[in-house]
Amino acid sequence: MKKFFDYIGYLAFRMLIFSVRITPFPILYFWSDVISFIIFRVIRYRRKVINTNLTMCFPEKTEEEKKEIRIKFYRHFTDLLLESFKGYALPVEKLAARYPYENKELTEKLYKEGKSMLVAFSHYGNWEWATQTVVYEHSHHMAVLYKPMKNRYIDNYIKTCREHRGTHLCPIDKTKYMFAMREKQPMGFVMLGDQNPSNTKHGFWVNFMGIDTCVLHGIEMYSKMFNLPIIYLESRKVKRGHYQQYISMLVEDPEKCAPGEISALYMHKLEESLKRDPAYWLWTHKRWKHKRDENGKAISSEYYK
Repeated sequence: MKKFFDYIGYLAFRMLIFSVRITPFPILYFWSDVISFIIFRVIRYRRKVINTNLTMCFPEKTEEEKKEIRIKFYRHFTDLLLESFKGYALPVEKLAARYPYENKELTEKLYKEGKSMLVAFSHYGNWEWATQTVVYEHSHHMAVLYKPMKNRYIDNYIKTCREHRGTHLCPIDKTKYMFAMREKQPMGFVMLGDQNPSNTKHGFWVNFMGIDTCVLHGIEMYSKMFNLPIIYLESRKVKRGHYQQYISMLVEDPEKCAPGEISALYMHKLEESLKRDPAYWLWTHKRWKHKRDENGKAISSEYYK
C-alpha cells in the first residue's frame, strides 16, 4: 500500500515539475508571490520557529525590522522552491548564465596541481542550482552528499536529473566510500554543514551569531582525514532568478588546524552573509535544538517549546 501511495505522490510531483517547466519566469514569480502570501498570511508556516531564530540572532532589531526580514524570507523561500524545479528545464548554459562563479581561478589552480578539494557551502541563497552547475563551471569531477527522500520514486527522479548533468550524488550513509573517488581523479566534494546535528556527540561547538552552537562534524572531519583544502562557496542573490557565486579559500591545510577551528571559520563565513542580508538563509530550520549545560553536556534546548 505504501508503494501505491508513494507512486501517486510521484505522479503528482511530476505534474508539478511539468507545470513549472513550461511556465515562463515572470509568471512563475507571480505564482511565487501568491504562494508566499498564502504560507505567510494564511498557513503561517513555521512562523514561530522563524520568529524564535530571528530573535535569537538579531536581538537588537525591532519587531518591524524582523517582520521585514520574515516577509522577504517567505518570498525567497517560494522563489527557491519553484526555481529548483525550473532549473531542470533550462539548458545548463542558460542556467549557468543565471548562476555565475567568481574567482574560479582558485579551483582551477588546485585542479592543475592534481588536488582534490572539499567545497563547503550552506543553505543560503540558492544552493539547489549549485548541484546543477558546479560541474559545468569547474574542471573537477563533483560529488554531492545528499539525504535520500522517503519516497523512492521522487528520490530516484531527482537523483537522475542531477546526475544527468554530470554531478555524482552520494547518500550520506555512503560518505566514506565517496571520498575514495579522489584516488582516480581530482574531485570536488560538496558538503553543507549548517544544519543542526542529530548526534551532538560528534559535533563541534562554536560561537555563531552570538549563540553557543553545535555544528556538524563532516566538513572538519573529512577535510582533515584526507587533507583536502576547503573551498567556501557563497551564493548571493542579485535579483529574482539570478545569483552570484563567490569562491574563497577557507582552509588550505586542514591538518594544521586545531579541533573546532575549521567549524568556527566555516560558520563565521555564514555569519557574515546573515549580517549582510539575513533573508536568504533557511530560517525554517530548528537550528538550535541543543545547548550545553553547566558541565558542557549537550541537552535539549527550550527555544522551540
